[in-house]
This record gives sequence, structure tokens and C-alpha cells, in this order.
Amino acid sequence: MLTTDTSLNRGRRGTSTVLGTLIFVGILFTAVIPMFLVIRQADTLFENSKHELGILDQERRDEALYVYIYTVADPRSLIVKVQNKGELSVRIVRLWVNDEPLDLDYIVPPMSDIEEIHTYPIPEETDSYYIKVTTDRGNSVAFDTPLVWDYGMGWTSEILSINVLITSLPGNIFKIEVTGPDPAYQETLTLKYEPKFFLVDVEGTYAVTIFRGTKEIYYEEVTINDPEGPLVAWVFA
Repeated sequence: MLTTDTSLNRGRRGTSTVLGTLIFVGILFTAVIPMFLVIRQADTLFENSKHELGILDQERRDEALYVYIYTVADPRSLIVKVQNKGELSVRIVRLWVNDEPLDLDYIVPPMSDIEEIHTYPIPEETDSYYIKVTTDRGNSVAFDTPLVWDYGMGWTSEILSINVLITSLPGNIFKIEVTGPDPAYQETLTLKYEPKFFLVDVEGTYAVTIFRGTKEIYYEEVTINDPEGPLVAWVFA
């Protein structure tokens, strides 16, 4: 009888050990495995967010939006136009006039012509204006040349300029020739992406001719401070 009781006790202890192990394993699977899955899910969400932010940063860098300001004397107002020279659509969400925001929702298609996005009536009490627009990707594009209303002369600007941007293979040398109401300009350009600025003192129509070597590759006429033209003009070649 004693031997039998000992065997039974050993059997019970063995069964208890197995049950304890099974309970421990069950707790392990119940607590640790879900925690592991949550951590894996959090890592996946983090990687997805990082990937999306990387795409947004690249798209922000790829935006190529240009702002034009046209002046109107009667009724006194500013016409804001934009041009998208990039390969992505650009959504304009805000127009700023002297740091005063105006909400917009305007989509500019890629490689667009110059498009009007807003006409801003000018209050009588303010005479100087700075204009910029903000895109939904976070870029701000400014027409940061101050526009001034002179009650004797009308609209004036401290800077009148023609901005030439040439996109071509690196290493090419270009000659840009600007002629118009004032004396002619002649310069050579070796930059690929950065624009070349020509400051002009006289309002009117200017002819922009671009040469590569002795060959003419581009010609455009632009008007500065005309009712149909901006105070600062862009030429893309």
C-alpha cells in the first residue's frame, strides 16, 4: 500500500508539473505574443509613415511654381497669376498679402500656361504690398519685390527685372541678349538651374534672345508694367 501511495503522489506531481508548464506557456502566448504583434504593427506603421514623408519631401522639392503680379489702376487692384513648370500638379491653399492670409483651393496642372488665381482689391489706406502663395505640400512662393501705389504715378516697383531660366545639359555656355527701350544687355551664362536676372529701369517691351555658341536657340518678347504684363517677367528656355 505504501508503494502504491508513493507512485500516486509522484503521478500527481508529474501531472501538476505538466499543467503548470501548460499554464505558463498559455500565459506566455496570451501576454507576450500579442505584445510582439503590436510592436511589429507599430514598426510597420512607422516605416510607412517615414516612406510617405519621404515621398512628400521629394514632391515638395519637385514643385516648380512661379508667381506673377499684374497691376490694375482702376479699380485699384492686384491680379495674381501663377505658372507650374513642374511635372506634378500643385494645389494652392493660401494667398498672403502683407502677411494677411486668404484661403484658396486652386489646382494648377503640370506644365501649365500662366493662370490667374485671384484678383485682390486694394484698400485705400495701404500703399506697399508683398505677395506670396502657399501650397498644400508646404512650399511658399513669394513675389517679394515690394509693389507701391503712388498717388501721382500709379503702381511702381523698386525693382523691375527680367528673369531668365535655362534648363539644358551642364557645361553648355549661353549668351543671353536683352534689348528694349533701354540700352542692350549682353552676358554669358554657364548655370543650369539658377536663373539670371536682368534689372531694367525703363518700362516697356523687351526682346530676349538666347544663343548657344553662335546659334540662336530661343527668342521671346516680354512686357514690363503694361496692363497686360507683370512688373517682373520670367523667361523659360
